[in-house]
Amino acid sequence: MFQEYAFARQWARTFACEAEIAVWANNDPPLIVPLAIRAGRLGLIGEGLFDYLDVIGGGSPDAGCEAAEAALALDWRASRFTGIPAGSPHEGFWRALAGAALPFAAAPVRASGSGLDREHPRIARRWAATRVTVALAEAPAARRRRLAWLLDHKARELATRGMANVLGRLEQAWLVAMVEQEPRLSELWELQRGGDTLAALLCWRGQRVRYAYTISYEPRAAALSPGVLALYGVLRHTMSEGRSFNFLTGEQEFKLRFATHREQLLRYQHER
Repeated sequence: MFQEYAFARQWARTFACEAEIAVWANNDPPLIVPLAIRAGRLGLIGEGLFDYLDVIGGGSPDAGCEAAEAALALDWRASRFTGIPAGSPHEGFWRALAGAALPFAAAPVRASGSGLDREHPRIARRWAATRVTVALAEAPAARRRRLAWLLDHKARELATRGMANVLGRLEQAWLVAMVEQEPRLSELWELQRGGDTLAALLCWRGQRVRYAYTISYEPRAAALSPGVLALYGVLRHTMSEGRSFNFLTGEQEFKLRFATHREQLLRYQHER
């Protein structure tokens, strides 16, 4: 509950300049529906930044239907809700508000447990041979520097590949707010060798799951596959904690090689 609330709170603060926000709440059982209208389109708070989105709270069909009826009275031309888990307990709410669901993506997930080194012996040997380490930035100043490094290198990487950067001014402002004001949720990992930074990884920390949000690397170290090594190091740490690791959406090979299964996500959309 705390995790979803913190994400939505920082999103609302950052995007309030361009969004009309409407939040419904039900007390018994607790249910929160955080909606926002941007450019005439209705969506959940966080649409476009979160791979997983859903109503916050327990399953209450009656409360969900009441919220759907209230949302239908708002002035919106189209709706889109992307990243709803296929197993959501609030399917009735989504169907009442937006109709049928469409397959969106499948998020690769590694279940908690051992066997990582045994399953990937070549990466394990490379990890040992390169003498790299992963470290978690914990001091506020170190976290800010690490995020700045990651965002800068990510922008350069995408520009080199001729791809647009999905993290615009407001999106980056949201990340800065999350890193500065939500240290319990946001983690900045650094892959190091000999005092040099080879890669950085931003994760969200849940109770039982660690989510990999975005990663970047030093191009001069590309021959070492620093992004893969960074994920490997954080995965080892995650498995030792007894947590699962969620790679979020994307069909990149480095995600699929580590995953044990996928979680199906849906998109609900409707035009009036």
